[in-house]
Amino acid sequence: MSFPERLKAARLALGLTQEQLGFELEVTKSTISAWENGRDAPGFRLLPKLKVVLGVSLDHLICGDVAEGAPEPEAEYGAQVRNDAEAQLLKLYRRLPVKRRQGLLAMID
Repeated sequence: MSFPERLKAARLALGLTQEQLGFELEVTKSTISAWENGRDAPGFRLLPKLKVVLGVSLDHLICGDVAEGAPEPEAEYGAQVRNDAEAQLLKLYRRLPVKRRQGLLAMID
C-alpha cells in the first residue's frame, strides 16, 4: 500500500471528508485530493499535525512500517476498545478538531 492509499484509508477510518481533513490541516480539499491521488505530498511542516489529526504513526503513514513489536494502528485501536460504546466514543473523539479535543480533555480532567 502506498502513502496516498494509507492517507486515504486513515482519513476514511475516521469518517472524515477531504474537506474536513483539509480544515484541520489548514489546507484546501484540492490539496488533500492531490495527496491521495499521488500528484503531490504534504510538506514536512504538516506531518506532525497530520499524525495527530489522523491518530496514526508517521512510520506507518509514510513508510507503511510499524515499529518492531508494535501492532498495526487498526489492531492497536481494537485492543484498546472494550465495547461498542467505547469504540463509538473514540471514533467521535477522533473526529473532533484538535482544539476541541484539548478542551474536552481539560474539561474531563
